[in-house]
Amino acid sequence: MMMTLNQIRYFVTVCQYQNFTKAAEKLHISQPGISKAMTELESECGTALFHRMHNSITLTPQGKALLEYARVFLEQYADFTAAAHSLSSMDSSLRIGMIPMCGSTIFPKLQTGFSNIWPDIRITTVEDSNYILYERLDRGEIDLALCVTNALPDADHAYCILKQSRLKLFVSHTHPLAAKHELSLQDLSGIPLVLFSDHYGQTRYIHRLFTEAGTMPQIVHQTTQVFTILEYIRSGAAAGFLSEEFAQEDPTIVPLTVREIPAANVYLVWKKKDDITPAMQKFTCFAGETFPESISVSPL
Repeated sequence: MMMTLNQIRYFVTVCQYQNFTKAAEKLHISQPGISKAMTELESECGTALFHRMHNSITLTPQGKALLEYARVFLEQYADFTAAAHSLSSMDSSLRIGMIPMCGSTIFPKLQTGFSNIWPDIRITTVEDSNYILYERLDRGEIDLALCVTNALPDADHAYCILKQSRLKLFVSHTHPLAAKHELSLQDLSGIPLVLFSDHYGQTRYIHRLFTEAGTMPQIVHQTTQVFTILEYIRSGAAAGFLSEEFAQEDPTIVPLTVREIPAANVYLVWKKKDDITPAMQKFTCFAGETFPESISVSPL
């Protein structure tokens, strides 16, 4: 007869309490049942494991040696079980990071469509800058990242280009610049601006463009929230830079093309060395189908 997992668990518990009755109470089984299991274990081992006395038991030298192996085995079994469960969760969950503007425009469309097809795959999200999202990918904190940049992801990251998106200047309908369709950064001299915090690559990019244009932005407020930028724009208190998709999302604001700002790629990025889980593969394929102009640069 083969030694069973329950026998090993019973053995460790009996050793802990040094009493069959107390061990049986702990394990919620009968005292004769645990006594029988220990007798069968001794038979399987071919040696006595206990010195049996009236009200207690003590371990034989062989029993003490087996106890050490039993404890290690149960710890390893617990690790094995946890690993097996984590493998299962990889098939049923996704952790996706994105820059704030993707969280307000591109991602809701992706999440709604994806969840309609695979409702059992749970998606959790986080918003941050491109740079921090790459760090989170490298640390294994997220599975996928939605980034917008003119720079290619580095060699450690695989990616798919979903589409192109252009950063535009948005103003209210009553803003002095609202009648313009196109302008330059020089035209923004003295115009109040609301920007994302300096933590974000987009803001550093805008500062660099202003410097190259030989002018300085007049920043009246900085924030981490798209909602705050939209409120400043709608109220006419400031103009703000947002992706062109906001023109469809909010018809109350006016998009203006800035000549110095070219279109950028929207990337879906993952860590190249990681195995692609079934959930990641499903989402990546779905994203590519959602944006017909997408380019799959890295094979799945």
